Amino acid sequence: MKEDIIKIRSPGRVNLIGEHTDYTGGYVMPMAVDLYTVVEGKKNDIVDVHSGAFDERKRFKPDDLTKSGGWLDHVKGVYSVLKEEGYDIGGMKANIRGDLPIGSGLSASASFELGVMFLLDDLYKLDLSREKMALLCQRVENEYVGVSCGIMDQFAISLSKKDHVLHLDTGSLEYEHVKFPEQLKVVVFHTGVQRELKSSEYNQRRSKVEEALDSLGKENSKDLDPKSIKSLPSLQRKRLGYIMRENRRVVQTKEALRSGDLEKVGDILIEAHRDISENYEASCEELDFIVEKAVEHGALGARLTGAGWGGSVIALVRDKDLNLFAEHVFRDYKEKFSYPNADHFFVEPTDGVGKDVS
Repeated sequence: MKEDIIKIRSPGRVNLIGEHTDYTGGYVMPMAVDLYTVVEGKKNDIVDVHSGAFDERKRFKPDDLTKSGGWLDHVKGVYSVLKEEGYDIGGMKANIRGDLPIGSGLSASASFELGVMFLLDDLYKLDLSREKMALLCQRVENEYVGVSCGIMDQFAISLSKKDHVLHLDTGSLEYEHVKFPEQLKVVVFHTGVQRELKSSEYNQRRSKVEEALDSLGKENSKDLDPKSIKSLPSLQRKRLGYIMRENRRVVQTKEALRSGDLEKVGDILIEAHRDISENYEASCEELDFIVEKAVEHGALGARLTGAGWGGSVIALVRDKDLNLFAEHVFRDYKEKFSYPNADHFFVEPTDGVGKDVS
């Protein structure tokens, strides 16, 4: 009998607020969005994977975990961490495609890895919890791919709920779903500026913040007060000060969402972008321009989403004249910058990774 092909849909994510806090045990508030990596596959003797994005087919034996470079390492990394955990998994024949843009700051790599992880969990009946899959995929990035990311992307893609944002304490891993207002719409503007986290300043920022915490004898950025960082060298104080303020903004945003104060939510996003641009220096000219124009054209708030140094901006707008707003901002951007991959998307909060039974 012909074995059925299993289809997994793994969303991307945008982070509403809480940037670069997740590797210090801080607060974050992301949401999964309805742009997807689709992974279709069945059991096979070897691992045979076709990537629609790169129009390439790659093959390897399940026990050949030597790094290959490029997109295949995200597949090999999933196999590597599962083998290390003692799971007995064989090969698969899979096709990977989707509409989630790569390099846009919407966490395409974590989406890809969780799609593969979820497929293998189903194929080989591993009975992994969503929390476990998220933690394992963080290890793929940290230990195999070589990106020192926190846990936010993986938890958002694994545990998000439709029409909600995910409030996550990345220190305790406690989380709750917060209702996202129906009248608030999300527009994502992709700058077209590609950024590779390994070659960016991401790891440098993380290292500087961790050095500051070590010198204070702390592991968690939520345990600090403004007075405690005064003794730090100026650059450490600047970086960690941003993290502390961002933690407070996440809590303020949760409260504003619950009270229905949409203007407050917008103001917090604008303040957050200014802070990450000036004090964490994780923005760029293109991101700053879109934020400025989004607010100028009527957005309640806007800021970079993702690690920065390129990627995307998230803008919050009321339902009225949504298309006209996006057209105006994108027109202004294209008049100043000429990135062929620049684009914009209307996205909604959606459920985390799962089996497509349609």
